[in-house]
Amino acid sequence: MTFPAPFRVFSPFSSTTIIVPRAGARPLRVETVKARAAAPKTGSFGLSAEPRPAAQKITVRVPVPPPASVLYVPTPKGLVRSESYEEWLDQAARRLNAQKPGRIGAIYALDVIAPRNARTRQFGALERPLVELLARCRIVRRGLPPEKFSATYGAGAELALTISNFPAA
Repeated sequence: MTFPAPFRVFSPFSSTTIIVPRAGARPLRVETVKARAAAPKTGSFGLSAEPRPAAQKITVRVPVPPPASVLYVPTPKGLVRSESYEEWLDQAARRLNAQKPGRIGAIYALDVIAPRNARTRQFGALERPLVELLARCRIVRRGLPPEKFSATYGAGAELALTISNFPAA
């Protein structure tokens, strides 16, 4: 069974289509775009489709996040990320991607070596920004917190992160 189309389509040019919705209506002109080459199909989705290889252990250096008191700001709709937190995420993501880390595809352990200063005084406040950074850079799956989180004081002006596969018990 065929259904009559409520409009007619004219194609006088190869890149332009003129559509007349009904008799007496103003014609619509639709420009078509050039076809882009498709990404190669791997049959995988999510982190397994990433071109970076999976790794057992990754060690990277990132700058110290802003203090916990300025990570989020209150708005009428609730808490949102502050500008300083967004800037830190952008800069840290660029720096992290420049180190070309691999990815961790399973549950993981996160070990942090932090400099002793006012920003790193609360180790619990370090976990959330670091997990968000790792998820943004697609090193770990989004929304997956570490199975083990440990933090110690060490030398240096920035954080040294070691992300490793957590052995399933």
